[in-house]
Amino acid sequence: MAQTVFQGEVREKAGKGAARQARRDGFIPAVLYGGDEPPLLVKIERVAAEHIIRRLESHNIFADLVLKDGQGSRTVSTLVKEIQMDPLTDRVIHMDFYRLRMDRPVQMLVAVRLVGKAPGVEAGGIVDQTIRELMVEALPGQIPAHIDVDVSGLNVGDTILVKDIPVAPGVRIVEDETRVVVSVLAPQKAEEPAAAAEGEAAAPVEEV
Repeated sequence: MAQTVFQGEVREKAGKGAARQARRDGFIPAVLYGGDEPPLLVKIERVAAEHIIRRLESHNIFADLVLKDGQGSRTVSTLVKEIQMDPLTDRVIHMDFYRLRMDRPVQMLVAVRLVGKAPGVEAGGIVDQTIRELMVEALPGQIPAHIDVDVSGLNVGDTILVKDIPVAPGVRIVEDETRVVVSVLAPQKAEEPAAAAEGEAAAPVEEV
């Protein structure tokens, strides 16, 4: 998995006033928590961060957090847990980072990507993807960027279940294995015309 890097600094002051000042100075207020250390207030360089965030497929991603303080800089392996957006300006207003141990498994939602062309589509069928993300468990360095599901063998009426999806060694899908991920549905039949079309005048009755 390609690594994302955010640049930031340790934030000395807490509270709404300090957060607003950080935003005025070109930073995004954030917090780093988890692991065996206490939560740490930080601020992230806004321009570079928003450039990265606009290109993310998911907010639930791994990232190296490079933090500067009075003693230099250090890099922390993290999981970006939350990105709060201003609904009016679409600007990032806060971020949450979770400290990772690279030797401990984590659970994470991973996008499902369909690959191949289902023969059932050529027969008029419709691909129905019912699951677009799967929860997986693995060491942080082994979490895939996405899970590819090959539909090239699906005919009309065929399905792929969670248990049918191959994953790399060390990766486990944490889902009900009987859940349907994707299927090819039969083409919908056109509605039969009514025996006497609605809105049409009925045939005249002959007088006797």
